[in-house]
Amino acid sequence: MKKLIVHLAVWSALVWLLPGAHPQTGEAFDFANPASETRILKIIHSWPDSHEAQDQLIARLQQQGFGGVVCNVSFDQYLESEPKWQAFVRAVKRARESGLALWLYDERGYPSGNAGGLVLRDHPEWEARGLLEMHHETETGMVDFAVPPGKVLLAAGFQVRDGRIDPETQKDLSAQIRDGRLQWQAPQGRWLAMVVTEDRLYEGTHADGNLWQKMPYINLLMPEPTTRFVQVTHQRYADKLGSDLGRWFMATFTDEPSLMSCFLKPMPYRPLPWAPNLPIEFQKRRGYALDITVIPALFVDAGPLTQKHRYDFWLTVGELISENFFGQIQTWCRQHNIPSGGHLLMEESIVAHVPLYGDFFRCVRRLDAPSIDCLTSLPGEVPWFIARLVASAAELEGRDLVMSETSDHGQVWRSPGDSRPKRIVNESEIRGTCNRQIVAGVNCITSYYSFTDLTDDQLQRINDWVGRCCGTLRGGHQVAQIAVLYPAESLWTKFTPARHWANEAPRASRIESIYRATIESLFVHQRDFAVVDSRALAEAQIEQDCLVHGKLRWNVVILPGVDTLPMAAWDKLGRFVRMGGVVVALGDLPANSENEFPSAAVQRMARELFGDPGEQQSVTANPAGGGGVFLPVGSESLLPLVLNGLLEPDIRVVPGSSPIRVTHRHVNDSHVWFIINDSPRPWSGEVSVSAEGTGELLDPATGGKTAGVKAAGFALKLEPYGAAFARFSSARVPRRLPAKSGQIPNLLLRPLPPGTASLIKGEFVSAGLKPDVVGAPGELLAFQATGKIQKSNVDTFLFVNLQQTNMHDLSAADCLVIDSRVPEGQKTPTQLLVILGEDGGEDYIANTGRSLGSSGNQRSIVPIYQFQRAGWSKPGDGVLDLKRVRDIRVGWGGYLGTEGETVTFELGPLQIGTVLSEQPVSGT
Repeated sequence: MKKLIVHLAVWSALVWLLPGAHPQTGEAFDFANPASETRILKIIHSWPDSHEAQDQLIARLQQQGFGGVVCNVSFDQYLESEPKWQAFVRAVKRARESGLALWLYDERGYPSGNAGGLVLRDHPEWEARGLLEMHHETETGMVDFAVPPGKVLLAAGFQVRDGRIDPETQKDLSAQIRDGRLQWQAPQGRWLAMVVTEDRLYEGTHADGNLWQKMPYINLLMPEPTTRFVQVTHQRYADKLGSDLGRWFMATFTDEPSLMSCFLKPMPYRPLPWAPNLPIEFQKRRGYALDITVIPALFVDAGPLTQKHRYDFWLTVGELISENFFGQIQTWCRQHNIPSGGHLLMEESIVAHVPLYGDFFRCVRRLDAPSIDCLTSLPGEVPWFIARLVASAAELEGRDLVMSETSDHGQVWRSPGDSRPKRIVNESEIRGTCNRQIVAGVNCITSYYSFTDLTDDQLQRINDWVGRCCGTLRGGHQVAQIAVLYPAESLWTKFTPARHWANEAPRASRIESIYRATIESLFVHQRDFAVVDSRALAEAQIEQDCLVHGKLRWNVVILPGVDTLPMAAWDKLGRFVRMGGVVVALGDLPANSENEFPSAAVQRMARELFGDPGEQQSVTANPAGGGGVFLPVGSESLLPLVLNGLLEPDIRVVPGSSPIRVTHRHVNDSHVWFIINDSPRPWSGEVSVSAEGTGELLDPATGGKTAGVKAAGFALKLEPYGAAFARFSSARVPRRLPAKSGQIPNLLLRPLPPGTASLIKGEFVSAGLKPDVVGAPGELLAFQATGKIQKSNVDTFLFVNLQQTNMHDLSAADCLVIDSRVPEGQKTPTQLLVILGEDGGEDYIANTGRSLGSSGNQRSIVPIYQFQRAGWSKPGDGVLDLKRVRDIRVGWGGYLGTEGETVTFELGPLQIGTVLSEQPVSGT
């Protein structure tokens, strides 16, 4: 994920605002004429050297409506040229005199931390390091593979029993390594040979694969490199501009720092982050040694202590990077009156968060102006969920600024050999892109946009729009009754490193699928929510049936794929339910604490809260009106239906199925609902909000206001990717309805009309399709699809293609229901996908959440709203026409497998699901 830039081709990030330093936000600011700091800030990096060129640039930006720039001292002779410093200081002072707002970028390109190579210039020992691992399983055979580069820490053989290695059977294989290869004749039985080395992390990492400059990167686990980075970068800006950097800049911006322990291209071995101080800190913090008796469990299942060792390892990694990198920068910035800001790498995948940061949420909490990266300007592809995640961390810390580095990178950048034409985005799409992020918590937009074919008038309109939206919502706090847990601890216990990206941990990927399905269902059903971590749960207070964290209050807590939390968080959730709160568990039930895997105390609490649901959807209520709700894997789409019976909605929209998305904030003694049309088509309907009396509507397109709007119901018309604010002086807290025990109303299912079936496969896949496969007694499966990969590390795919002569009409469907089975022993680290192909139009893809590395049966309920336009799809209007579905494809794709690997899945007859009742509870 990285950006392009023009000319010097760097790119980066953005930054943000000093809390309280810019008063023109919320109700107090001029809505019709938004202030500079609320408008788009253009990322220019280096200022021109000449005074005349600087002044011309400032005038041009203001003519186009921009609020300011993101900048840094020239990349030429970076940080070391006095003439370049003089030009920079003059430009900063003239820009501020002219009324522009500024962000301070902290690197020569990206990723941040190198200071353009100055940090490692005299200290090569500070380079990022890792453990590199290879293993091979065999059954009474010869093992022969190349050893990873670096110093060998472990070379051992282990007997495999019940799918896990037995540490008691460990055999030292160090003597079997010759000429860079491990060659070993395994004894009788099933054995695993493993080699772990310690070496630099560079080849295949982001340091090697970014679009700016390939150079070694610093080790963020160690304090010394970051100390030096701050000395040669941040301190030099203070030397030139004074110790109060907040006088000049809204925030600093650090761009995609990481531990580098995730490969961006296929590699033969698996990485883990490492540093000389890591074993020392692990021993100090966890109380036992991080040695060769622990390390195997970080790569493979090593028995009962596996989850404990992984939990402790990643907790320590998360603590060290948050303290030694993000913490050091935050401390320095606070001493110089400027918020520390920036965004992290591979924000979209919570599985990738583990190898890159240990604890992503902990790191984001150490940013005073946390930010995200948005590399697309096609609204349907905009990663709003990253914005909500980062904005939630900011809310918990009381931060005002949340920034997005936004661009049309995905539409205009093409790698060598990619002949696709550039996709020029229009004014409406840019507006829709910003809307999606702002409704999810972003309140500052910085830009790498090309702005191709846009006039100055259009740029002025876009900047006015963004300024009005960001200014209205900046400050105050979110008002949401629902909290979704960021499942860091559960991910730790199930994560295993991968040779490419983070795709060899199927159990962790399952958690990510549940998490994404959960938040998507809330987003499309106008259920605003916050993302919280275990620390927030432990710190929250209980007031009646609410969890209270500062000014934030939640009636419902959702646990997506969560089975592990610190005991303090479990205890808080247990007391919360007993006091009348609701906890919803999706996919998994509570099982483990930070010290016990499993924990008898946690399991007792799980039975108290959820009963014994097995694989059935269920509600277990208590006399206080609280309860535990359990939804098994694949049924996450039922969550809105469950919530309708537990919690009055904060906003009601008619018609109910609509592209309306919303957030609610309390700003400057007013309650503000930001309502967006997340669609390229006009929308009109009836809206009511949980407010009292009358209020006003604010139009971000014109800056106009309409008074006398009734909270109980008002008509609203929105243009394509349009929006409006509804502002009221007071709000009514939505009612929490008492939980009622029993099973949850399900879906009305009907079979998909039969048609013809065929296989669609990649060039390097040989495949077969068997119809009418017999499963368990009485179970008839529709198809068995088997593919054998013929070449390693190439993109492979295999889909069962279901077609009808007259096309499928899915207009009455709320979801597709897919029953599947994976054979025992299959470990394929990819997931089952479903594609809807329009007749003569576009393809739309969704993830079923079904891992092809987890054996057994699973039902997947795939909501129609989860289908997104596929990246390879031909150009179209971006709106799925459900009445003209040419074919339905179910299978796997984008998988870089191994030659000779076989991937099998079985499908039951596909069904169409209709929710029995979508009506929300009525108000009083």
